[in-house]
Amino acid sequence: AAARVFSEVGYDRASMRRIAAEAGVSLAGIYHYVAGKEELLHWIQYHTFDSLHRGLERSLEGVVGPRQRLEAAVRNHLRHFGDNMHELRVCARELETLEGEAYDDVQERRRAYFEAVHALVKELQPEQGARLGSWLATANLFGMLNWFYQWYDAGRSRVSLDDLAEQQTALFLDGYVGSTNDQPDGGDSGDTRRQASTWRST
Repeated sequence: AAARVFSEVGYDRASMRRIAAEAGVSLAGIYHYVAGKEELLHWIQYHTFDSLHRGLERSLEGVVGPRQRLEAAVRNHLRHFGDNMHELRVCARELETLEGEAYDDVQERRRAYFEAVHALVKELQPEQGARLGSWLATANLFGMLNWFYQWYDAGRSRVSLDDLAEQQTALFLDGYVGSTNDQPDGGDSGDTRRQASTWRST
C-alpha cells in the first residue's frame, strides 16, 4: 500500500493517513508496525533489491552460457518489476531520499545486486578493442531496463515480459543494427512494427 501511494503521489506528498487507508488499517494501527513513512520507504527499497538478488540467484541455476545467463538476469528483473511496478517507480524516483543508516542499508543491497549482474556482463567476451568497459555497460543496461516503467503496460501490451527480455538482451548484446541484419526487408518486419506501435500507445 505504501509503495502504491509513494508511486502515485510521490514520497513528499504521501501521508501516513492515506497509506493506512490504502492498507485498510487504522492510523494508530499502522504506527504499531512502523515509526513513519521513512521506515516504509526503507523497507520497500531494501525488500526490492534483496528480492531481485535472490531471484537472480534462482534464475541462474543450471544456466551455463554467458548470453543465456544474462538473458535470465534480464528476464528476472523485468518479471519482478512487471509484477511490482509501483516498487520500481519508488526505487527509481526515491533512491536518494533516504539518509543515514537506512540509506547505507539499502545501498549495500543495491550494490550487491548491481555487482551480481556486473559479473554476468564480465563473463561476456566483447569484440577486441571495445570502447565500453564492463561497469559502464552494466550501468547502461540497468538504465534501459529500469526505464520501461515509463512506457510498458502489461495489461495493454501484446509483448510479454519474456519477449521483452529477449529483445532487450539482443539489443544490449548485438545493438539495433546487428540484431536486425537477418531481417529480409531491412529489419522492420510487420510484427516489429506492430509491437512498436503497441509500445508507443502504452
